[in-house]
Amino acid sequence: MKEQFLHFVWQYHRFNHHQLQTIQGQPIQIIDYGQSNPSDGPDFLFAKIKIGKVLWVGHVEIHVHSSDWEKHQHSKDENYKNVILHVVYHHDKEIKNFQPPTLELSGLIPKSIYERFLYLEQSPHILPCQHLITDIDPSVITMFMHRLAIERLELKVQKIEALLEKHQNNFEQVAFIWLSRYFGIGSNSDAFQELSTRIPISWLSKIQDEPESITALMMGSAGFLKYLPEDEKYLLNLSNQFEHFQHKWKISVLEPQWWKWKMGRPSTFPSLKLAQLSKLLEKKSSVFQLILDEKYFVKEVCSITLNPFWDEHYILQSTSVNREKGISLAFANRLLINVSVPLMLAYGRYLGDYSWTEKALDILEKLPPEKNRITKVMQGSGLINENAMDSQALLHLKNEYCDLKKCLSCQIGNKIICSNTYQLQEADVNLGQYEAYI
Repeated sequence: MKEQFLHFVWQYHRFNHHQLQTIQGQPIQIIDYGQSNPSDGPDFLFAKIKIGKVLWVGHVEIHVHSSDWEKHQHSKDENYKNVILHVVYHHDKEIKNFQPPTLELSGLIPKSIYERFLYLEQSPHILPCQHLITDIDPSVITMFMHRLAIERLELKVQKIEALLEKHQNNFEQVAFIWLSRYFGIGSNSDAFQELSTRIPISWLSKIQDEPESITALMMGSAGFLKYLPEDEKYLLNLSNQFEHFQHKWKISVLEPQWWKWKMGRPSTFPSLKLAQLSKLLEKKSSVFQLILDEKYFVKEVCSITLNPFWDEHYILQSTSVNREKGISLAFANRLLINVSVPLMLAYGRYLGDYSWTEKALDILEKLPPEKNRITKVMQGSGLINENAMDSQALLHLKNEYCDLKKCLSCQIGNKIICSNTYQLQEADVNLGQYEAYI
């Protein structure tokens, strides 16, 4: 038995209310279950419960065992002095100097609910409920999908706002950092963000008109201009330029352990992605304005043309099969989804101009959906993936709910766990004749 399951049972009233009483034998009538508390303190706040003939207003604390009260040292915490009911699955111990009465839920919870909870928790599938989801009302799924997409966007906006606070609301610097992060792809995202954090945007504006200068600055700062072939003029030029920049600006090179080379295909190697990012930034007076103009941004990303050196290289030290290293429309759209849209939302919130919110959401609804292993599994299970808003919702569902097995907090999981059970009411009806309990 898990405490989070007991929270679910209490919050959604999924237990037999017939002749409830405390372990001391006092009758209980629950008038208000209280408000779920995600912060420190009792689990449910401001409940109204009639115990015996007295109506109590206060908090409810939930544990698997009564003895957990002592283990958690609640008696020493002032936050728990207004607890009016201790709800436990198993009453295993009398607590000394313990004032609130105790309700034991063992024998009151429908077995079918607990079995479905265990099924979802133990499921090995990416989507734990993939075999059950088709039974859920489509309107429930549609509403939850919209909420998931907004949750994912909000997480990104909060990270951008944290960067803005750190950089004194310098949208140019933050746009450069955020764009760099999503050029990094997967395991190198943090390294790209760290690199761009160490490079003031003002440096780029000073050298943007000089050929390959931004590439030299980025490659050198990343630590990639070491141990190079001596006969390659392109690399020699980059190295010489960076040597000048390093002396001028006292640049500290990123440590080698930041970079990951074995976690992706050659087309995602950080050296190549950094070259593409550098080329995008050339001759751009404003990185932020580039990103906000979604049509121009996509056009510029897709038209990136690298030095011919890169036709035969993914890394600087060795050659590869000759192949042009352009950027696909799919990757450009990913940048729109993950860079442009969140920055628009953050900018609109900063200005108090919510037309930017409308524009950002409109972009997501018009862009084609992201297609990858995760979205294919989700779509194959019956979930919709018709546009970028949908795919963002699916990714958030997987990362923040399915991976963490937060089925109890998921509206889809919630409906599955509660489905095909009797609506338990606080009425004088003995439901035991219809339902098996644990």
